[in-house]
Amino acid sequence: MSREVFHVVHTQDDGKWHVSKVGGDNVSRHDTKEEAVTAGRKHAREIHDAGGLSQVVVHREDGSFETEHTYGEDPRRTPG
Repeated sequence: MSREVFHVVHTQDDGKWHVSKVGGDNVSRHDTKEEAVTAGRKHAREIHDAGGLSQVVVHREDGSFETEHTYGEDPRRTPG
């Protein structure tokens, strides 16, 4: 089963925080990072609650990695 991954990123174009799905389009955009992280985690939990695997990758305003939230099997603990 593949994992659905969402990224929370800031864009200079509109000054907003975007939640985007890997391999897809923007899911939503928000005025604050906190709102975007909450929305990304909600999307990921919905997928997990439906039996899927999901992850939210949160970036800093400069685009660098900050943290991640994994729902389902954590890839760091999965053998192979």
